[in-house]
Parts: sequence; structure tokens; C-alpha cells
Amino acid sequence: MIKRYGTLQEYHDTDSAIHFKKLEGQHCRIGLLSETSSDVTFTSTDRNGLVLDLSGTKRHLTQMDGILDETPTRPGDVCLVPPGMEARFAWDVKSVRQKSITVEFDVALLATFLPDFEKDRIATGHLVPRGYADRPTLANFARLLGREVGPARARGRLFADSVLRLLAVDVAASHWSVPAHLPGADSRPDARVKRAIEFIENNYASDISLSDIGRASCLSQTQLTAHFQKATGATPYSYVIDRRLRQAVHLLRMTDLTIVAVAIETGFSDQQHLTRAFRARLGKTPAKVRKS
Repeated sequence: MIKRYGTLQEYHDTDSAIHFKKLEGQHCRIGLLSETSSDVTFTSTDRNGLVLDLSGTKRHLTQMDGILDETPTRPGDVCLVPPGMEARFAWDVKSVRQKSITVEFDVALLATFLPDFEKDRIATGHLVPRGYADRPTLANFARLLGREVGPARARGRLFADSVLRLLAVDVAASHWSVPAHLPGADSRPDARVKRAIEFIENNYASDISLSDIGRASCLSQTQLTAHFQKATGATPYSYVIDRRLRQAVHLLRMTDLTIVAVAIETGFSDQQHLTRAFRARLGKTPAKVRKS
């Protein structure tokens, strides 16, 4: 029997079969979740959701945006659920109960911690839906936040805010997309555009061409540009450059890599190429972004 809820939050707050402890913040909610085998559908989630599976499953089904994944989860796998779409999860637990850490957040959380030049992109974009997979950076942040739930908070609110800032930067750099709108029941992006976006996400740091993206999506270059811009509000070239820049900003702020290394790591030919792109798109040099 499939249980149906309006939102992930409604499931956490009302299902008598689960145990849920939470820590409420201004723009987010962190939860410790314990549940048995189940089959649950959320008709329209209202917040961005990150779920870290601490236990793993012997059978699992994830369906988001019409994409079905039946790979069993492993301890440490993370799932990303954007708001505004129907999602279904069905699983059989390995032991008596499955334990997870959830982080539900509004776009305002990202805006709180990101620089001004990123806020317009964040406001017009959305969290990319991702089924359960190994995402160690997000998993580590979720574990740290999970320790703050309950009366005996491990390190306190200031520490939690610091971890949320790191999580916000990572989500913005690696898990945020910028289509004109979220896919809905009346307007779903062409599956070929989805394949194009997936190809870019997996290969943006390589020397890819428009014809490479076209072959991956089964579209001619002319069709690709037209369909892609209609779905995302950007040309494939602009999307690739923006994706490289987001990752470059992330690496500049979160690592000690040299600017040259960041340029090569994110698909730019050299430091000058990276600097030109930063000045044109962000109005700052890589060095200034690193300091900001």
C-alpha cells in the first residue's frame, strides 16, 4: 500500500510509524529519522530536501520527475529532492529500522550565505533532483548537522550555522541548476534536453563541443540550442561556462588549490581564460572571489 502525503514535512510530522526528532532554524529544518519498510509518495514537496541514509536498504525504489531508480541504497548515500515535483520512495530495511538524517531548506538559506553576485542565479534556479548515491561532502555536512539535533547539542548553534554555510556553498556550486522553471505536470522538459544537461554535468570540466552535447542528446546543433534555451533560459555554451564558474568559485573558497590549478580543474585552458570569464560574468577576478 502506497502512503500519500502532500509534502515531506507532512510525512515527518504526522506518520505514526516513524520516529522523528528535529531542530528548527530560520530557513531550514534538520531531522533524525527512524522508520520501517514503507512505500511513500509526496505529491508536491514544499522545500528543498537532502536525505542521508545511515543504514542502507536491501530493496529500494526512487522515482522523481518520471525517472525510476531501483538501486538499493548503501549507508552514506545521499538523495536530493527539489520542491514542486512528485516523488516516490519505496524500501525494505536491512534491520529493524532504517535511520536517516534529513536537511530541509528554503532558497533563502542559500541566499543567506552566498555573495550578492550569486543570489540572482540561485533565485531563478533549483536543486537538481538526484537519487541516492555516494556524495561524501554532503554526507559529512549532514552527519555534523545531525549531531546538533536534540537537547544535548554537540557544539551549538554557531557551529551548526558554520556547517550550513559550507553546505549552502557546496549545493550552490555542485547541485544547483538554472532552468527557467521547475518541470511540472503541464510543462516537462524534453527528455533530450535532460540528456544534454546530464552530459554537461558529467563532462563540463572536459573540452566538450556543441556537437558532443548534441550527440549525447540525439539533437542536431540547431535543435539543441533551440530546445535547450527554451528549457533552461540559457544556451548550451552559456550553461557550460556558468557551470564551470560555479565549480571554480567553490574550489577557490573551499580549497587551497592555486588559481592555475582551479582553472585546469574546471575546464578553462589557463589562468587568463578563467580570469576573463570571472570578469565578464562575475565582475571580479578569481583572487578577489577567493578573498570575499
